[in-house]
Amino acid sequence: MKLSNIVKSLLLGTSFCFLAANFNCSYASQTNSSKSAQTQKKVNKSNSSKKNNSAKNSKSSKATKTKKTSKSSRPNAQKKAPAKSNKNYFKEPIQRKEIRQTYVAPVVDLTTENPLLATTPKLINQRKYFQDAEAAAKKGDTAEALRIKKNHLEDYPLAIWIDYWTLTNNMDVSKYPKVVDFIRSDDHKELSQILKNKYIDFLARHGNYKQVSELIGKKKPFDDNMEMNSSQQTLQCRYYEARWHLGQADMSSQIFANKIYMQLKPYPSGCSGLIYVWGQNGNLNDTNRMDKFERLYIQRRYADSTRNLAAEFSDDSKFKNRINMAMALYDDPSRILNEEYEPGSDDIHRVAVLAFKRFANLKPEEANPHFEYFCKKFHITPTERLDIIQIISRGFLGRNSTLDEVNWVDKHLPAIEWTDEIKIMRMRKAVWFAQWNVVYDLYNHLNPNDKKEINWRYWKARAAYEIGEKDQSLILMKEVAKDRSFFGFLAAQELGQKPPFNHQRLSKSAKWPSTVAHNKAAIRFFEFRALDSANANIEWNEVAKHGSNDEALVMAEWALSTGNVNYAIMSVIAGKRWDALDYRFPKAFLNLYKKYSAVTNVPISFLYGISRQESMLNPNIKSPVGAVGLMQLMPETARVVSKKNNWDYNGPRDLVIPENNIRLGSAYLKDMLTKFDNNRILAAAAYNAGPNRIPRWKSADGKKRDTPMFIENIPFKETRLYVQNVLLYDVIYKKLLTGKTDLLLKENERKYKY
Repeated sequence: MKLSNIVKSLLLGTSFCFLAANFNCSYASQTNSSKSAQTQKKVNKSNSSKKNNSAKNSKSSKATKTKKTSKSSRPNAQKKAPAKSNKNYFKEPIQRKEIRQTYVAPVVDLTTENPLLATTPKLINQRKYFQDAEAAAKKGDTAEALRIKKNHLEDYPLAIWIDYWTLTNNMDVSKYPKVVDFIRSDDHKELSQILKNKYIDFLARHGNYKQVSELIGKKKPFDDNMEMNSSQQTLQCRYYEARWHLGQADMSSQIFANKIYMQLKPYPSGCSGLIYVWGQNGNLNDTNRMDKFERLYIQRRYADSTRNLAAEFSDDSKFKNRINMAMALYDDPSRILNEEYEPGSDDIHRVAVLAFKRFANLKPEEANPHFEYFCKKFHITPTERLDIIQIISRGFLGRNSTLDEVNWVDKHLPAIEWTDEIKIMRMRKAVWFAQWNVVYDLYNHLNPNDKKEINWRYWKARAAYEIGEKDQSLILMKEVAKDRSFFGFLAAQELGQKPPFNHQRLSKSAKWPSTVAHNKAAIRFFEFRALDSANANIEWNEVAKHGSNDEALVMAEWALSTGNVNYAIMSVIAGKRWDALDYRFPKAFLNLYKKYSAVTNVPISFLYGISRQESMLNPNIKSPVGAVGLMQLMPETARVVSKKNNWDYNGPRDLVIPENNIRLGSAYLKDMLTKFDNNRILAAAAYNAGPNRIPRWKSADGKKRDTPMFIENIPFKETRLYVQNVLLYDVIYKKLLTGKTDLLLKENERKYKY
């Protein structure tokens, strides 16, 4: 049967998505940090989530904007904020402030100016009283804190924080009515949400489920089927935990608890209460544990989780013998094919299937030749056979597949049995092998959310053109070309039209400081800066999320004019003002980037594109794998580049100095461009995933692929999105720096043999 006919029998699927934030009293702003290329370690494909990872390309894919994060530093307090923007980006590097574990009154200059308040003797005295009240509240002396507030701080901008601290320090059920009053007052939306989250957790841990239910509300926080981050899962678990204890649990409570328990990654600690009550009601037993064990066992990773779960089975468990046999094969599951393992008991059969599934998942190309022999030897059922075929199919579609392997999938796995994951993987291979009929037909059978993704909309339009449906292709391509994303700009280039920058600038009516002169959160922000407090970040988010557009952008303009790049980007992210390109893509350390662009002959817009994707232009950021600074250099790579160029290098501490980082990063990026024929696609991929991988990703069958086909088939999701972002950011920075519109893909890149 022709594949295009098979595809038509596919079932539709659904998926859901939602994001929420997890707040903390001592909140420090978070920024995405891509893994550096120099690690030469495999990019973790599953991490993209948390993930993703950098700011979003387009309105249509906003959810990926803030997937994987690293702690960013607090900008330096400024003695004075200029009344007029001077575009000075060359202040001192941002200094990291450690979060205090115990309260110590900071030594600050109480006369520091707040540009929105007059520095009067009264204000200076109030700052001192506020510090005293803060110290009292954090020591648990609520009465003293409130006394100071009543006598000296009633009209002080930060007085509301005294109320917040008295409620969150030494939390107690007796404070619940005041907590509710604080939240309902809605005087401070950010603090209200933080307070609410803290008390939901506190009350749940102390068994006050009626109050937990009241705070969360009757409506379930999220749809059970959506993909949730850790904080979202915790809130959903608290909702169901409270309902269970209040006698309101229904089947959905059991289903969600089972879903949380069965997920492969560890569930949040905040879900422990739900899992406990679910288990206490007879839902957690060795059968559940065995189901989870088998799911973990098959995977490439999760070795520790698998072994830990295996140890939970008691010696008298009916599954203990099966567990022992399976773990004996864990490190080399192919041994199940040896003569020592013969069909027999049900345990042997189940272990044989489990071991071969693991073998097929780890090494599909080695397992496949033995598949039919294994099925015959162990009398595999149709369901078990289908499970193994799906595992081999994912292996064949998820790497540098050959056409024979793709054909094997089409032959052995009926399209009706393709999961949403397999559909996407098959789409990608159809693009790689220019199977345009498959791309065109299969698009119609993707789940609704996948259909909305800009890359698949582009490939639908491209496939329509390739199979002769040119009128339809033009209509589809024009729709794609409206999107500010890699594929939107690509469609615009192919149509010969201008890319959709959709640039939103500060309105002419917005003025500093008059536009924010009466914004309470803006006033509190500058007060906290005057007091050198990290709580300024929370007030910044209050303005960005809940202020007017003019107020948020005026504050972002102030941030740029004073060198506080992180704040400018936070305005865009927190307020979801994706069109405010001046603040989303700031030109920090401009003279340094100009200098080393001239030295290396690497376009400044490309340097900015890499830096914006890598660090969000935070000079002090450090990734989980150890990459440091603006261009996220690994210390060892910095050492090698320094030695090659005969530069002094004193270790990682040098990399937080912007000039050192840009000099080393631009030199390394120049090396990547030189190594890969001045091709930005390959150089960016090498910078992210390591240069040794690039030759393995290029065509090995002699067939010519164009640039989009190559990018779509980069095996690592993180690197695939990384390359798209960097190229998009390159064009955007070129526009912001020069006013000129550049091509997304250069001529040499379009003609390159991938």
